[in-house]
Amino acid sequence: MKKIIHLIGILLFISIFFLSGCNEDNPTIQPSEHFEPEGWVLRDATQRPILVVWQGYIQTLWQGNSISDTLYAPLNALSDHITVKFLDAKKGIMNPPVDAEHEFAWMITDTTFFEIIRDNPTDWAFHLKGKKEGKTTLELQVLHLGHVDVRTPKIPVIIKEDTTAPDQLNLLHIQ
Repeated sequence: MKKIIHLIGILLFISIFFLSGCNEDNPTIQPSEHFEPEGWVLRDATQRPILVVWQGYIQTLWQGNSISDTLYAPLNALSDHITVKFLDAKKGIMNPPVDAEHEFAWMITDTTFFEIIRDNPTDWAFHLKGKKEGKTTLELQVLHLGHVDVRTPKIPVIIKEDTTAPDQLNLLHIQ
């Protein structure tokens, strides 16, 4: 009988220890704020929206204008500078969080197609650089103390040769 009571006591202690270990109401740790915007706005270098996510859905119409539901990565070149902003409940622009608890992250479904290049590792901005032609998806994330607070749906990304860029070989021959 003593062994059973002792075993029950050990099991009770272990269950209390493990069940209360991840509780966010832990009085020894100050609660911190989660970042919960209603949407995302990706803007080009001219501040023009190039992709908008509102309440979890990629938009094709924004403020009366058609907008792409896909990002494009030029093959073996950097895309234009893309800045990340957020939307509040009234569709107003919000800046990214600036505290040390939040950081910008992403998940590329197939990293053999493209990569993300950042000018500054703390900026909420990036370039896309294509590695090979094709299609994959990108999920943008806001991390809070190592876990995801908010994420975009999977954004289609098409990687193709940029035919609008000057042909570097022809430029060399002209000079």
